[in-house]
Amino acid sequence: SSGMGKAMATHLALGGWNVLITGRTEETLETTANEIKQKGGSIAYFQMDVRHPEDADQMVKFAVDTFGDVDALINNAAGNFLVPAEKLSPNGWKAVIDIVLNGTFFCSHA
Repeated sequence: SSGMGKAMATHLALGGWNVLITGRTEETLETTANEIKQKGGSIAYFQMDVRHPEDADQMVKFAVDTFGDVDALINNAAGNFLVPAEKLSPNGWKAVIDIVLNGTFFCSHA
């Protein structure tokens, strides 16, 4: 719903794809979806957290209920701490792994 994800969603929706964007912040999701709809794109949003496999399962169900199928998935969620590795706390490391690695697995698996 922001950054590269927003750019990809806009490009695909305006190119004729039905697009579902996801993220943790409903306000951002709604704003982005409305911007793309105003340009003529077919888009919906689903608030979720990729760190939770049950959210990924519910997201896929929502996508199928909304658009009929899932033809492609872009795993774009990221968590980053811009610090040298020796300054990254174990909790920070866990957050990055949960979002980037586990989130990618959970969404792809669903």
